[in-house]
Amino acid sequence: MNKLIINATLTTVQPVSIKLPEQDGHPTMTRGVDSDGRPKKTAYIPATTIRGKLRRLAVKPLMEAAAAAGKPWTLHQVYEALLGQDAASEAGEEIDLLALKKRRAENPIVDLFGAGLGVKSRLSVGHFMPVVDVAPEAFAGVRKDLDSDIELLDLMAPDEVSRFVDRNTNNSRRAATEALVKKLTGQVRKAEKAGQDAAELKAALALAEAERDSLAAAMGDMKNSTKTLTSYEAMPAGIELKSRLIIDKATAKDLNTLVAALDLFSRTPVLGGQTARGCGEVAGSFELSDQDGALLGVVRVGGYAPAGIHWTPQGEALVQA
Repeated sequence: MNKLIINATLTTVQPVSIKLPEQDGHPTMTRGVDSDGRPKKTAYIPATTIRGKLRRLAVKPLMEAAAAAGKPWTLHQVYEALLGQDAASEAGEEIDLLALKKRRAENPIVDLFGAGLGVKSRLSVGHFMPVVDVAPEAFAGVRKDLDSDIELLDLMAPDEVSRFVDRNTNNSRRAATEALVKKLTGQVRKAEKAGQDAAELKAALALAEAERDSLAAAMGDMKNSTKTLTSYEAMPAGIELKSRLIIDKATAKDLNTLVAALDLFSRTPVLGGQTARGCGEVAGSFELSDQDGALLGVVRVGGYAPAGIHWTPQGEALVQA
């Protein structure tokens, strides 16, 4: 088999929240233009999210088996298999083709997913794009303090209740003082920029900073209020997304590795962050075909249950090869 084509469909059962480095909010990209020629944006699930998930799920059983056999992997092995780190290739060392062939044969994970600059991945993963353009939604929540349920205080020792009251009082004063510090800092900068005398403002700022620091010290190891606003962006629930994965020069071993990873994914079908706040769950299917379009099988994932795997006779024969 030259290429294994996997046409994938995922549906967000819950909102899915992805956070990429150096980006605010859930990732979006331009896809086409509207009737006025303006770019249209849509949320999506990045290929790196799916690819990283599959790689970790493919590696985990191998690490577990090695540990159970009393031969746990070295740190180098973990980095190489799990993250594709290859210090030698990244240092620009010359690649030995015979050694590369041997390395691929001995390490099916590196062979499939690649490593560093020396071992090219045979697995290509596309972005998961929604069937229709969709914008991320903003979600927010509040983590409350103890005074949201006053009955809890009746269950505490009196001295601890006093600590709580003092802490809340100090925190309110600290927050007000912090706001004053911020305001005076801006006024000092504005005065200095205008060439005005800022001595009195600086003196007031110093006093405010000293009070803030004193209040913070009085709060001990609980310097921040537990009343915290949480906010994040996520792709809405109920959105269908499509993608395509391709394995070049595919083998039966690749097919088994992929299906085993999808089975583990089905048992914990979550992507992205904010999973403790109702995000991440997905469900879907992966249709596996050869390059000629012959269907080999379908893997259905989701529901925190084993994957539903249905092979055609041609796929069954390949898996057993």
